Amino acid sequence: MADPLKQEEVTAFLKKWVSAYETGDKSFFDFFTRDASFFSVSSPTRIDGLEEFRRGFEEQFLGQKRRSQILSPEIRVAGDAAIASYHNRVSVGGATANMRATVVVVRGQGGLQIAHLHNSPLASVGVPASGRSPDSVTLLEERVATAAAAVGTPK
Repeated sequence: MADPLKQEEVTAFLKKWVSAYETGDKSFFDFFTRDASFFSVSSPTRIDGLEEFRRGFEEQFLGQKRRSQILSPEIRVAGDAAIASYHNRVSVGGATANMRATVVVVRGQGGLQIAHLHNSPLASVGVPASGRSPDSVTLLEERVATAAAAVGTPK
């Protein structure tokens, strides 16, 4: 049996994965197992397998820069697997999407990989009539997430 995963190991792996995602790097797809499953905001059904996911996502993904804000992350390690859940605000060009996300990380023969990814949309954040920019709303959300991380979130 493989050594149990460590929280720091999963955190480092996920940082590399997010970096590949933000830069639209082809290595993004290397972070998944071949038989990974996906629930995506752009597909009404589960996507089974990395190749099917790549066929539907790669063309719009590669080379496209994006900003991904991971808010309120939580990683739960269970032996040689871990579940990471978080809120994610993704900005591409002038468009922003707010999502809930969960990934299941497993230790494979080549190291850590993602066996399952689930994204679901959140309602859009409205900008007050006072003319506040989306960046000021983001700053407020980041402050709330930081405070929640310091004191914990209600269960």
